[in-house]
Amino acid sequence: MAGFDIHVDATELSADAESFLIDKLGFWRSDFCGHPEGYPHYEPPHHLTLQPSTSQEYKPMFKQVRDYFAHTPGSIRGYIEGEYFAFDEDLEERPYEPGILPPFRLVTTSLPPDTFRESEIHVTMSRDESDPRLAQTLIDMGLFTAYLDKKYGVGQVFTVQGTKTQITEILTPLFNFLKRVGGSKHCSVKEERVVGWWLSGPGLKLPPVTESIVWNRN
Repeated sequence: MAGFDIHVDATELSADAESFLIDKLGFWRSDFCGHPEGYPHYEPPHHLTLQPSTSQEYKPMFKQVRDYFAHTPGSIRGYIEGEYFAFDEDLEERPYEPGILPPFRLVTTSLPPDTFRESEIHVTMSRDESDPRLAQTLIDMGLFTAYLDKKYGVGQVFTVQGTKTQITEILTPLFNFLKRVGGSKHCSVKEERVVGWWLSGPGLKLPPVTESIVWNRN
């Protein structure tokens, strides 16, 4: 696993910008492929990815992408995010155990204008091979979700975003809950901390962030 991600997430992306990212810099399309019906969703139609292995590779590459869009007005409506993998663990498959209560529920809110999240957790598992009760539990806990093509089929990605302090506070309880409750297949848990970001302009619809954590003390 590479040490860094650079994502370009856009509702609008020019053909020239896409060609620059893919043909010149080596990005690839990693577009989402839908979401469960009836729930809020935030996946952009354009999702391109590059994974530099080191900070020495990441820094000039992120600058090159940012400078291109900053000096090419109208080529994008969206944002760039640079992330570092602070935690990356896979979970062993085991049967789902109903009755194990989740450790918390999240109250979310919108980001203030011209700001960005500090960190996030992604829980990714097989949509079709994991227990649907686990997926529903994660949604009920306040994580938002989308589908993403994987080698094994369709993955379902559950995400929570917030400050580094908030994400650090919930990471271990969430990971331990997933280990205990079971029900997942091809499951990974990642914390990705933001090390760089750029917005194309005001009024962008960004995913929600954590406002507060309601702990289940039972």
